[in-house]
Amino acid sequence: MNLRQLYLMQDEVNMARVRKRFIAGATCPACGAADTLQLLISENAAGEQQEQVQCVSCQHRFAERQQEETTQAAEAKPVDDAAIIGLFKPE
Repeated sequence: MNLRQLYLMQDEVNMARVRKRFIAGATCPACGAADTLQLLISENAAGEQQEQVQCVSCQHRFAERQQEETTQAAEAKPVDDAAIIGLFKPE
């Protein structure tokens, strides 16, 4: 097996770990095209999921959720446990 075949096999494995879903009704912030945004959900070697949004029209990519989570974590205020009704954990 040569090096090229090894790279092709690795690409096939990586492609199998990426799920793609279109986001209905969304417009690209870069080019303004409607219904062209695709959610890419990939899993790294540690098993952590990473989400990225890509426009299939102009190839613009962004990961808005990661930026929001970082900002929200920095601004998070302590919550009184008595005020919590329940926790929602989507999968």
